[in-house]
Formats: sequence, C-alpha cells, structure tokens
Amino acid sequence: MNTLRQHFPIFQHMDENVHGYQWVYLDSSATTQKPQNVIQAVNQFYLSGNANVHRASHDVARKSTEAYEQARKRVAAFLRASSHEEIVWTKGATEGMNLIASSITSDMLNGGKRILISATEHHANIVPWQRLAERFGMSIDVIPVDEKGVWKLNDGLSLLGENTAIVALGHVSNALGNINPISPFIDKAKEVGALTIIDGCQAVAHFPVDVTALDCDFYLFSGHKVFAPMGVGVLYGKADVLNALQPYQVGGEMILDVEYTHSSYRDAPYKFETGTPNVPAILGLAEAIQFVQTHFDEIQRVESELYEYLLESISAIKGLELWGDNTRSVGVVSFTSSTINNQDLGILLNEQNIALRVGHHCAMPLMKTLGISGTLRISLSCYNTKDDIDRVIAAISRALSHENDTMTMSVESGSSISTESETTDTSSFPLAKKVSTASSWDEKYRQIMLAGKQLERLGEDEKSSDNEVHGCESRVWVEVHTDPVVVIKADSASKIIRGLLAVLLEPLQHQPKSMVMQFNPQDYLSSLGLEKHISESRGNGLKLVISAIKEKLEE
Repeated sequence: MNTLRQHFPIFQHMDENVHGYQWVYLDSSATTQKPQNVIQAVNQFYLSGNANVHRASHDVARKSTEAYEQARKRVAAFLRASSHEEIVWTKGATEGMNLIASSITSDMLNGGKRILISATEHHANIVPWQRLAERFGMSIDVIPVDEKGVWKLNDGLSLLGENTAIVALGHVSNALGNINPISPFIDKAKEVGALTIIDGCQAVAHFPVDVTALDCDFYLFSGHKVFAPMGVGVLYGKADVLNALQPYQVGGEMILDVEYTHSSYRDAPYKFETGTPNVPAILGLAEAIQFVQTHFDEIQRVESELYEYLLESISAIKGLELWGDNTRSVGVVSFTSSTINNQDLGILLNEQNIALRVGHHCAMPLMKTLGISGTLRISLSCYNTKDDIDRVIAAISRALSHENDTMTMSVESGSSISTESETTDTSSFPLAKKVSTASSWDEKYRQIMLAGKQLERLGEDEKSSDNEVHGCESRVWVEVHTDPVVVIKADSASKIIRGLLAVLLEPLQHQPKSMVMQFNPQDYLSSLGLEKHISESRGNGLKLVISAIKEKLEE
C-alpha cells in the first residue's frame, strides 16, 4: 500500500470498472493529479475568500492579497531564490518562455548572435527562440544526442562560445525523462556573458531545485506538473535581469503612473502581472508545494522504488527498445516495440483502462533525430503503486502476444464469432459482419487487425503530401479513383487504423459517387458497435478521411 495515494481523491472517485478494468494512471509527465489540500484551497477561496488582489481595502480583499503574496514567498523558498520579488506568476512555463523571448532587448544580448538549445527540448523551449532569432537575426545551435537520446556533453559545450547570447535548456527531458547535466552549460554561459533559461517543468516535482546554487538567470515551471491546478506557472528571474526585460503585456495593476500620452511601469515582478491573476490556482500551487515539502522524503523513496521496479519489469519484455538515460531519470520509461505500432499499443492499453502517453511528446525534432515517429511513455509519480506497474507490464506483454498471434492468422480462420444478433445489416460486408458480431473487445480487435490485411494499400510512391489526410492520430493516406464507380486505396502506419479504414471503406468500394457523398461515417461505426471503442480524436480522424474522400470526388 502506498500511503501517499490516499491524499489524491481522484483515485477514489474514478469509475473503477471501464471495460472490466480498474483505472491505472501513468501519465504524470503530462499532468499530475491533485492532492486533497490543493483541491480544498481552490474550493475554499470561492467559498469564503473570493476577492481580487491588490485592488481593494475591505477585509476579504486584504486577506486574499496576503495569501496571494504569501504564496509567492513560499515558491521563492521552494526554489531557494534570494527574494520573493524574483517570482513572477504566469499561466504556465509556455507563457514564461514567450514572456522572456518577447521581452528581451538587444542590449541584453551582449552582441551575441547565437542561441544554444538541446536536441531534447519541448517545443515550448524551441519555437519562442526561433521567433527571437528571426527578430534579431540570430542562429540556433543544438546540443547533439547519442542514439538513445542522451546529451553528448563535450560536443554540446564546444558549441557554447563568445558569440552565444542565450542558453535555453530543459532540466529534465519531458519525452525521455533524462536528468540533463545543465550545470556545466550554466557555468560556461557565465564566462561568455550569455543569458541562461532553464525549463524545470519535469524537475520540481521529483527533486530539490536550488536556483541560487545553479546560478541561472531564469528558471520556469508549470504548476500542474507539481500537483497544482492548471493555468498557473512560475517564472523565476534574477532581479536585475527581470527588470531589464520590457513589459510583456500592459494594462491594469502593472502600472506605476498613467497619463493620456505615456505611462510608467512598476518594477518586477509586478510589471509582468497585468490584469486579474488566477488567484485560486496560485493558492492551490502554494498548497501543492506544501504537500511536496511535507512529504518530500516519502516521495523520494516511493518514486525511487517504483522506478527501479518498473525498469526491471519492462526490461524483461522482449521486443521493446528503451530510450533515454535510464540511470538518471525522474521515473519515466519511454519505449517502442519492434512488432507493434505505437498508436496500436496505446489503443490496446487504453482499452484496459491504462492511461499513458503515446506520440512525439511535443519533441518532434528529437524523434526525427532518433529516427522514430514517437514513443510510448510511462511516467510515474508518488501516488502510483507496484500494482499499477504489474498491470501495465501484463497488458503490454499480452498485447505483444496478441500481435504475434494475429500476424500468423488469416482472415478466413479468424477467431470465434458471437451468435448475438447483429447491430446492423452487414450481409454484404463480410469485414463489418465479423467486427459487429464479435463477442468482446478482444475479438473486435482481432477482427479489425485482420480486416486491415484486406485493405488495398498504397505504394510508397503514392504516399504523397497530396494524398495525406492531416489531423489523424497516425499518418493516413487516401487515393480515390472513379471509373465509373468509386475505388479507394488507403494506408496508415498503424495496423489498427488500417483495419478501421478497411471496415469503414468496405461499403464505399465500387459504389456510385452519389452514394459515397451521402455516407455518414459516425452512423456506420455506431451501427457496428465500435463507437465506444474509438476515442474522440481517433473518430475525428476517421471523419477527416471520409471528408477527404468526398473532397477528392468533388474535384
């Protein structure tokens, strides 16, 4: 039993039986769950303390302002900043990055023309610097990684020189979980006068951060990554550097004096906090930090034990490749399978009520560098248990075994079909019939996989940008011919998507154009009993496929 888990009400309130399985949450790198004291702080503000801050003299507003500023002091102590005035409230780390990139002046660049980032950065720590580079005519250098996605330290340090103006690095890789060696880069940046910006989103919930010891100029994180509500973030900046920045936005509260023709602004942090702030989320963040500080030793022990158990368990599964630095990690395992598509495996795990992340994790350049389309990411937190790990390990093993069985089956052999009455007339559509009459999700999955073998696929030269359907979870290509009836060819990297395409397109093949134009994909999938097994994003992707087919027919 993990005693920390009892502090998180969601695990008692979630539906415990979806598709016959209890919920397992392994996606804490995306967002953490919230402890009771955080939820209570947000509720209590609206129940008995709802007033705007810094704007009124009545008692409720005064108490709200005091709590608001006390939260700033707690965050400063949490990061070991020298002053609470070095803490700026933001909507999240993404806004913080944009604030810095938009507010830097040319004088702060010391004549440098290069920006250093790493190959493992989140998009939010890449795109703002691209815009800054365009604004000032700068170039971007990238710390390279090895074949697993681990920084090449010496190669990276060699890129940091006299012409470097900005060094923007992630403390921990969100995609891989690596704890990155940022200190050598900060130290060298100081030698050449470069500004240092550290993305700490994936760090602050897992180990102590001392911004004074790091000696970085800026450090940022999002509250929802450290048990706090969404919509609040922290930008730490040294006082002199913060005050050198231009205001990011202007309006009420950040003003010192206003005339009709000009205005003057307050010093940091207030000159960056215009408008009404997200007060309840900030109070929730203070409580989240209190939770971490109160239970710090237990959090460290639980996460360390869980990660060791997960790493040992998943390493025993044949056919998986682990990415990243598994010796220096915050409890993240990012992996791919040699036999099953990432999206397909994610679908199967979701059907067993297991929540983890599949995709490029907002780190597309990293995935391209590694030569993969993405990974499956298991990210642990202090509320997870060994039972959670046992569940996901068993589910992965079962999916891989299922995949091997399906690969050796033929459509004709199939699997047993239920004798339940059909939900739609599928007498003319054998693929649809096998799917609609399957007795369970496992049977439906097998039939969908087998249906994919019947899909008329595209050759590599036919997978052009003109044939690609954008907006699908997995890449999908569609080619349409009318001579005189409609013939559709389609393809996807995902076997499950190929199967769904085969089933979806079956009633459209060799039909007149008018019939295809009237086809409703949502109604058809519902008639086959598939709607509850298809996520909203996946269903939207299939609708986009049909829309693309209709557009091609109209052309």
